[in-house]
Amino acid sequence: MPTYEYPYIDLFFAVGNYKEKVRAYIDTGFEGYIVLPDDYIDRIGEPAFFANWEVADGALVAAAEYIGNITIPEIGFTTMARITCLGNECLIGRAIIDHLRLTLDRGQQVIIDALM
Repeated sequence: MPTYEYPYIDLFFAVGNYKEKVRAYIDTGFEGYIVLPDDYIDRIGEPAFFANWEVADGALVAAAEYIGNITIPEIGFTTMARITCLGNECLIGRAIIDHLRLTLDRGQQVIIDALM
């Protein structure tokens, strides 16, 4: 099983012809798929749509949304995902991590395996 620097997972995302490897922070309080920093909009291109998100201070902000794929090749995991561009961090949420077996090993590493 692959291991990653705690508390992150390295993964690939793809939208259309654009593909990139990112290091995503594991956010067990986020129910969505993946959030990328909003500067990815320029790299990926025109969003499929925009959606309102409520941020930590309660404000509503419009975020660019894409439909793409998430891949973790080390474990043979691929899934279709809603990819959101918002803020300045890369986060992976419960819609993805609920399909993985994660071991947060004493705050030192993350060990993952796909649930079959």
